[in-house]
Amino acid sequence: MNNYFRKYTENLAYLNLKETSSNELLKDLDLPVYIDDMKTGIMTGQMQEEISLEKFLDGMIINIGVDPDFIHADEYKVILNKYIPDISKYTASKALASDDSDKSLLFLRGGYILNPEDNYNSYLYARYLWPIAFDLEEENADRFVKESLKILQDIISRDQNFAIAYYELGNIYKNLGEYIKARSYYNNALQKTDSPEAMDEIRDKLTEINDNAEIEEALYYIGKSRYDDAIKKLTGLLSNKKRADAYYYLGVAYQNIGQYDNSIMAFENALDAGADFREVYNDYGVSLYLREKPYDALNIIEEGLEKYPSDPRLSYNKIQINLVIGNINKAKEDIEELLTFDDLSDEIRHNLMIIKNQFEI
Repeated sequence: MNNYFRKYTENLAYLNLKETSSNELLKDLDLPVYIDDMKTGIMTGQMQEEISLEKFLDGMIINIGVDPDFIHADEYKVILNKYIPDISKYTASKALASDDSDKSLLFLRGGYILNPEDNYNSYLYARYLWPIAFDLEEENADRFVKESLKILQDIISRDQNFAIAYYELGNIYKNLGEYIKARSYYNNALQKTDSPEAMDEIRDKLTEINDNAEIEEALYYIGKSRYDDAIKKLTGLLSNKKRADAYYYLGVAYQNIGQYDNSIMAFENALDAGADFREVYNDYGVSLYLREKPYDALNIIEEGLEKYPSDPRLSYNKIQINLVIGNINKAKEDIEELLTFDDLSDEIRHNLMIIKNQFEI
């Protein structure tokens, strides 16, 4: 992560005070200034006279945010401790007052490095930090999310009633698509805030993610083979809102307990609701086949292949059905074509070779 922030070194310039300066702490030291804070006199050699102490202090904080291991970092810390009694309050106020989001982030990072125990500055830093993982295509971008999660969890461990930390954790998990966790943190934030405006905002977030959280919970039940619980969860959701993905997962749950008629109905509803993913055709075809309707199954598989002609699983199941209903020549053609697929799994390739030997194709 430090490598990411070091790119902001180009936003800093370094100056020295005149030899006649009476400030012994600043004298003979490379003093950083955020370039955008410098005035037009920089090219005249008179910039030292025009830059206030505050700009140098800001530059030191930003420099520490850019590179905590900078050669003068320890000297900067001594100076900052002398002139700024509450560094965290200072960096938070500076960040919120700035229109430059990069500068705000660097202020907050500097403040966090200087005092990681301050809850409000740490919260602001995490709030600015984690979106980097979503906005930029950075290598190992998940580090930004993990660091933000750690910072916010640390805040909660110090103050279990710090409502905005719970809220921000909800935002992160919402963006990660982990809706159950997001819902839990939003609920905690709701319980711990007294602001009517904040409560309304949190309730809006909960409404926004609730259906996705219900589906995620149903998927958890399916993964644990708790199909009845999944069916109960999904039918409850579908009683209020018709969602293609919910119908699909309902079909999967019914299929796994052998209720093929119900699974067929659910898959039909998924398609009627606009399902546009290959799995629904594959699983729909499987349920029809298991319900001893191979021709209907073949029709659905072929419908899926019209949309997804390069899907190996659909092609493989089409071969299996054609073998069952006696279309050996068609199955042979499809086997030879499927064996040319570059993304064919070892499992399917192995099964195709067994079929070729078994049917002497």
